[in-house]
Amino acid sequence: MTFADVGGGALRAALALALWGLLASAYAARERDGRALQSARWSALAAFVLVVAASLSMAAALLAHDFTIRYVALNNALETPAYFSAISLWAALEGSILLWTTILAGAVAYVAWRGTREIPRLATTALAVMFAMLAFFLFLVVSPAADPFVRIDPAPLNGRGPNPLLQDHWLMGLHPPLLYLGYVLFSVPFAYAVASLILGEGGDRWIVATRRSALVAWALLGVGIVAGAWWSYAVLGWGGYWAWDPVENAAIMPWLVATAYLHSVMVEEKRRMLRTWNVALVIGAFALTILGTFLTRSGVVNSVHSFTQSAIGPLLLGYLAAVLAFSVGLLLWRAPRLADSGPVGVPLSREAVFLFQNVLFVAATLTVLLGTLYPLVVEAISGAQLSIGSPYFDRVEVPIALALLFLMGVGPQLPWHGASRATLERQFAAPVVVAGAGALLALAVGLRGAAAVLGYALAAFVVATVAQEVMRGVRARRTLHGETAAGAFVNLFRRSGRRYGGYVVHVGIALIALAVVSSQAQAAEAEATLAPGGSMQVAGRTIVFDGLRDVVDPQRTQVVADLRVLDGGTGAALAPALTYYPNATAGIGSPGIRSTAGDDVYAILAAYDARSRAWATLQVRVIPLVSWLWIGGAIVGLGAVIAALPPGRRHSSAVAAPSGTVASVT
Repeated sequence: MTFADVGGGALRAALALALWGLLASAYAARERDGRALQSARWSALAAFVLVVAASLSMAAALLAHDFTIRYVALNNALETPAYFSAISLWAALEGSILLWTTILAGAVAYVAWRGTREIPRLATTALAVMFAMLAFFLFLVVSPAADPFVRIDPAPLNGRGPNPLLQDHWLMGLHPPLLYLGYVLFSVPFAYAVASLILGEGGDRWIVATRRSALVAWALLGVGIVAGAWWSYAVLGWGGYWAWDPVENAAIMPWLVATAYLHSVMVEEKRRMLRTWNVALVIGAFALTILGTFLTRSGVVNSVHSFTQSAIGPLLLGYLAAVLAFSVGLLLWRAPRLADSGPVGVPLSREAVFLFQNVLFVAATLTVLLGTLYPLVVEAISGAQLSIGSPYFDRVEVPIALALLFLMGVGPQLPWHGASRATLERQFAAPVVVAGAGALLALAVGLRGAAAVLGYALAAFVVATVAQEVMRGVRARRTLHGETAAGAFVNLFRRSGRRYGGYVVHVGIALIALAVVSSQAQAAEAEATLAPGGSMQVAGRTIVFDGLRDVVDPQRTQVVADLRVLDGGTGAALAPALTYYPNATAGIGSPGIRSTAGDDVYAILAAYDARSRAWATLQVRVIPLVSWLWIGGAIVGLGAVIAALPPGRRHSSAVAAPSGTVASVT
């Protein structure tokens, strides 16, 4: 039995089980039938095992270089290293849909065995919704549109190998799975929200049941986006990390909507408000994940991230239309049952700030959506090709981002219902002073643009509000429980992880803002053509070119430029290269990067003398604070983990929350 037999057979059996699970769970929810629910549970588990078996079969076929399978022949070669052979599972259309289906099957099994124990009827209805999703994606991977196990005869002696850009950095083993996990896990809150609408519930049970899964999906998608920016920076050789590429936009849009949702659910939990809004946000976030899948896999956009034209595009577009029609129709039908308990209240209140944040997050999403889809719509109607690039996105998104930073600092300081003047003075005196210091620091390091100076000031403002809240929490625990400062600090995060984990996320976002502002406003660049032994100057550093050398590997050949960075007596080495793969028509640039906490020296080998190696054209950039973007992303992930952990055991007397604080999970 071949890998194709095992994988294809497992997927077809899983499709049959998904259809049976859909019927069984729907019947169990309608009739409250325990035996039908048990059957659906076992169907979910068996389907998950089968889909995992199919994925393992494909991974094994890639590692074994089984070129009788078309996907392997097109995306693998005898020379491809084992690591890149294995991760070629998601290097092209069919494999990426298989990975998506595997994660979705795991989510279905989780809901079947964990969710249905806690809220049986709601979770069982949600399980039926998720079985319907799984059946669709299993249909895709067994249909000719995306079947990864199609055979070819005769089999070639060697394959074409992966896309050169996908076998040039280890991050390709991290970035796509994180994005897919984030995308797919949004199906859990969506399924519960739809189930709540189907059952006509007007409460927040679905929010309580999916709070952690929504947070995990949001965090994985966010960290995946940062990992993608890192990959772009480290692989593509252009010195940047975000280009407002259509597929980058497709990833950030559901993250923005989910961020709005994670804020506004706190208003529903505390004030029984924004119920219709929260359901709409979950529907929007899930729909945008499907839109992102369509943009990436239909071939309608030209991007280094996207796959070629395929028959899967119309199927995904039809699926998106069906999802929107069904869920929005349900929402409109059940809207009267989702009435709020009262008005939002005065502008200087916690709930009002959260609402303002929501409006800004949605505005940011809509402007990105417009800039992404408008060229596609124009081309579809008139055939004209338009390009909307960074100037548009920077012009509309930067003011929104600054406003969101401001509200991120303001929100934790305001109480529910409203704040008095004395409260405002007490809460904002220190953070405003720190914000002023941040603005002065920006001017001192040479920043002059209003957006850059405001970015520094607002990032400092956010960090100051977090520090203030943590210090108040530590003082409160020391007063009430007599704990040491260190013990009180640890117990804050153990027993109020959702609140203080959210504050850690805020610090991570502030660091990302600082990194973006500094790297965009202060980068210095120089280009020179040098002979061996020659040097160039950039941002006070001397870059010495020692010469070129060849590096020959089984799967590629590299021409490497050996550079030294003379900085304060040190001679750190850089090795930018042009990499040539057998299936590539031109060399792929591989930058040489020296990273420090203060800045990165980023070198690119632009051209060289192929005959005598007598010269090379080098581009060198010095990019301040860019490494803090990756550090900030890691801190965001850490904060999300803290917020998602179950709270520790509490003392018999609850710790009083510091005046004016707010729980936040973004």
